Amino acid sequence: MLAKLDVKTRTEAAGVALADDDGVLAAFTLQRGRRHGESMAPAVSFVCERAGVRLSELDALCVDVGPGLFTGLRVGVSTAKALGFALDIPVVEMTSLEVLALAAAGSPWADGAAGCVLVPVVDARRALVFSARYELTGAALPLRRLGEDGLFDPEALAAQIAALVEEGRRCVCIGDGARRFAELLRRRGAEVSPSPLFPDVGVLAVTGLARATAGAGCPAEQVAARYLRPADVRINWEQRMPTRPVAGT
Repeated sequence: MLAKLDVKTRTEAAGVALADDDGVLAAFTLQRGRRHGESMAPAVSFVCERAGVRLSELDALCVDVGPGLFTGLRVGVSTAKALGFALDIPVVEMTSLEVLALAAAGSPWADGAAGCVLVPVVDARRALVFSARYELTGAALPLRRLGEDGLFDPEALAAQIAALVEEGRRCVCIGDGARRFAELLRRRGAEVSPSPLFPDVGVLAVTGLARATAGAGCPAEQVAARYLRPADVRINWEQRMPTRPVAGT
């Protein structure tokens, strides 16, 4: 089982991991400043070689489909789709926000925290964040989703968290977006955990393997990135070239 994670953050980090029923066999992280389009294929080869596994032996793939920044997300999803096509194996989709929340659910502080609301917050740049809400269950399935992933103004997200706090809910924010807007979130009653900052490729690999075993994968052609907003290049174009009426219409 190969799980590939493309972490779309200001750090421009991406990762590849390989897992089997015993856990993570090998993992590799691409650091800031690397060209992901050029580095992803060598990274896949590296983790397979490190684990002593041939690509032809893989049973399934797992990929982080976002939300995230356009270029990195496109590279990660395209790599997973290409491998899925070539190997004719299913692909499991997971969101970056869920992977963040699952990593936090496995943290020591989460023990005995059933009912706590986890709020993964990913920096989307342009003073916006990607976020979602999950409830810690304290059960074998550690998370229960509370609503859909979204693109938020930090003030609006903080207001939603404040409403939950007023209801007596404990809210813990995680991720690089939570770190960036920590002061605002704390003012509205949230706790801000220093970790995890980014989605964990090992969590993606292990969880993706379990879901693939349960039959949750889909054909490669059905895999789609979840951007939640237009690409930055389109935003820049629309700002520089506003729509103008056509003469005679």
